[in-house]
This record gives sequence, structure tokens and C-alpha cells, in this order.
Amino acid sequence: MVPLAVTGMGMVTSLGYGRTGSCAALRAGLTRARELIGFMVPDGDGEEAPARGHPIQGFAEGFFQAGAWVRLASGAMEDLLYEASAETSSPNFWRRTGLIALTPLFDPDRFMWAIDQNPDALPKFFTEPLIKLLGVPIPPEYVQALALGHSGLGEGLRRAEALIGSRQVDRVVLVGADSYLDGLCMQWLAEHGRLKSGEAPTGLLPGQAGACLLVESDIVARARGASSAGQVVGVVVKAAPPDEPLNVTRLGHLLAGAITEVLATAGAARPFRGELVLDLNGEEWKAHVWGNAQVLLAQHVDFGRCRELLPCESLGETGAASGVLGTGLTLSGIQERETPYDMALVCGLSDSGQVAAVLLRGAAREPLALSRS
Repeated sequence: MVPLAVTGMGMVTSLGYGRTGSCAALRAGLTRARELIGFMVPDGDGEEAPARGHPIQGFAEGFFQAGAWVRLASGAMEDLLYEASAETSSPNFWRRTGLIALTPLFDPDRFMWAIDQNPDALPKFFTEPLIKLLGVPIPPEYVQALALGHSGLGEGLRRAEALIGSRQVDRVVLVGADSYLDGLCMQWLAEHGRLKSGEAPTGLLPGQAGACLLVESDIVARARGASSAGQVVGVVVKAAPPDEPLNVTRLGHLLAGAITEVLATAGAARPFRGELVLDLNGEEWKAHVWGNAQVLLAQHVDFGRCRELLPCESLGETGAASGVLGTGLTLSGIQERETPYDMALVCGLSDSGQVAAVLLRGAAREPLALSRS
């Protein structure tokens, strides 16, 4: 792929209302897991105790499904606008900008309705209210919504590259938003045995987050004097054939294949050494998939000289926002010299079995100035 410059980032999480604070807290390993009053889970001793999760307190309470996504996505976008240059206040800037919204997979058991029964739901209840709330004149014909869950970032970047490469737009905002904290979703997680509890220590803790990236071609970014946090240098998305049964071994092969392919197509040095951003969330099946992938990647990734970043340890399960959030986390770390690496792999494993691998390169850093005594 043609490298895309990341020239803006925004975030709202349970650890902060902006990217800077959220990423600093994530790097420090902080967490704000809380009891979710009103939803009980087994405590392992025959009694019940409140479930725990990662709400964004004082920000997202009372919002439900698409309403929560709009709230979380707008918070992330407002953070991006706050950090961006004055040029973003110009209507002409946004008229040459596309938007790709990343949403959860539409499981009818989770949402109580199916996307194929209401194909206009995402524009009507998510992207149109979001753009109206932000007050930016992004042309409707350059707005898309992808209901792919954890693998949405990979497909979103591929579509962003196509839009920019065709010169329909100069840049694209990718915004992911998800919340597992409404009553319907909590019940869905409980019924499928996915919630962490005294009886299920390997389950997940539900969370919520919004995160966004502004990507554009290097040429356009340089022409307007935009500062780049790094580049997207490779994207691979893979899925098994629809009629093929899935298991952790097959998914491990798919994920390893996506990582191997993205390293090869981007011409990255082998073995890879950098940060590995994984969407492991405490569930056994994801851990087993990653374990199977590691065995197959032994010659391609130097695991002894990589650093794993697991945002779910601090934020809980953030679903469709996880890939964008992980990208912002690792590029912020490179930018702020919080990591010795200048490369990162962001991996996504969707509940549908689709996998994605995104290869990032941080912006070139000036040597640290040494003080003289």
C-alpha cells in the first residue's frame, strides 16, 4: 500500500477524556475498573456480586447503543480537533475529507435487531448525527460505516487508501466507538458465558471507548505543513471461507498469515522487533489463537525483543474502538519517546473470525540533546 501519514489522533476512555492523558495512564498500567451496580454475577461461593467494568464516568452514562457511539465518537473527534492545527477550522479542509465510522458487529442477539433488516440504520442513527453534532461539512458521499468489530481498523484503512488514492478526498478520519455497558449487551455477554466473574475468571470486563485517526497522503500532509505522528505502511485483512468451520488452530493460522504477509508486503526488516498491540481481553479463545499464531511466527517475529501492549488490561473490552485506540497508543509512545521502538504491529481478531494486521512506523525522531555540565 501507499503509506498513509497519521496527522491527527483523538481518544476518550475510562482513563481520560483525551489522548494524552489516556495514553499516559495506559503506559503506566493504571485502571479504573468499578462495580456496575444493578448487574449481578456469581461470586464463586454460591452468592452474587456486582459485575465489574470500565465505564467512562461523568461522560457516557445514560447513552444506549448508537447514542453511546455518537457520544464516544464525538468525544474522540473533539479531542482530535483540539490538538489539530488551525487549518481544521476551515470548511474547505472538511470538504476534502472523508469519514469512515467503525462499529460493532451486528449480532442480533446483542442488539435485538439485524442490520440487513434496516440497512440505513448506521447513517441515520450514527454517522449523520455525529457529523451534525461536530458541525463539520464532510460530504455525505464520502462517509462510510463498517460494522466489523475488532477487525474494522484494517478494512477502514484499506478503504481510506482507496479514497485518497483516487483523489476523491485528501484525507480520511477513521473513528471507532463501542460500548459493552448497556443492559442488553451485559445480558448478552452473561448468557454466552463471556463475563468475568467468580465462576469465570477468564472472562472479559466490559468497557467503552471512542478513538479516531486522521490519515492522509504524505504529499498532502507536507504541502499543508502538517506534523505526522507516524505512517501506516501495511494492512492485511483475512477471513476464512464462509463454509469453513473455525477453531482456535485455524484462527491462529489466519492471524499468523496476516502478520507474515503484512511484514513481507511492507518490506519490513525480519525478524520484526517493535511493539505488538493485541486485543486480548481475558477470554481463553483469544489467548489460544494468539498462542497458536506465536508458534507459526517464530521465524518472523523476535518475541524476546518485542513489547506487548494489551489495552484491555486497563480499559476492559472496547470492541470496535480497540484497533484505532491501539494505534493511537503506540504512535503516541513513539512520538513521546516512551518506547525504544519505531515500529509497531496492531492486531485485531473479530468475533466473526476475521483477522487484521496493521504495520506502523513512527515519525523520524530528532536525537536527544545532551546537556553539558
